[in-house]
This record gives sequence, structure tokens and C-alpha cells, in this order.
Amino acid sequence: MILIYNNRGILIPVFFAVPFLGVMLLIGALKSYINTSFSTDCIFEIGVGIGLIISSVWTYFTSFDYVMNNGQKEKIEMNHHFFYISNRLWSYIMLVIGILVIISGIFEFFFD
Repeated sequence: MILIYNNRGILIPVFFAVPFLGVMLLIGALKSYINTSFSTDCIFEIGVGIGLIISSVWTYFTSFDYVMNNGQKEKIEMNHHFFYISNRLWSYIMLVIGILVIISGIFEFFFD
């Protein structure tokens, strides 16, 4: 598979996978130690949504570049792209999808 990226754009899969795996490990630990309401599928959806929101925040804050100029930080504009989509836009996409997945998990918890 060919990955099309520019500069830090290659880190988008890492920014997605690390918080997702961390939240899934936390949910797995809670399922094994507290065997109550963590056994439903809606908790998995809410966990995926939280992982996506953490990924979006991480991606957004790493999309900016700074350089020291005369002792002061100045923001510079670099082109960080993954599949021709900028990292800032990826952060917004992950945020919207994360919110939608959390809402779906909440609806499944209350109306199922």
C-alpha cells in the first residue's frame, strides 16, 4: 500500500492508533476487573469516540511548527499532508467522527 504524505503527515496513522489502543486497553481492563455495565457494546463505541477525540486534539496541536527567531517563538507554516489532506483538516475530521460515534453509543445505551 502506498502512503501519500508530506512532512509530518505520515504520523496521522500513529496519532490515530496510539490513543485508540490506549482507550481499548483501558476498556478491556475495566471489563475484566469491574464486570458490570462495561460488558455492553455501547461502551466500546463511546471508547472509540473518546479515542478519536484524543487523536484529533493531538493531531491539531502537532500541526503547528515554531522556530526561534531572536529569542521569540514564531509560527511558521509547513505543509503537513496525508493523502493530500492537511493535518489540521484531519484533526477536524477525527473530531466530528468521534463526536458522532459518542452520540451513537449514548443513543444505543439509552434506547436499546
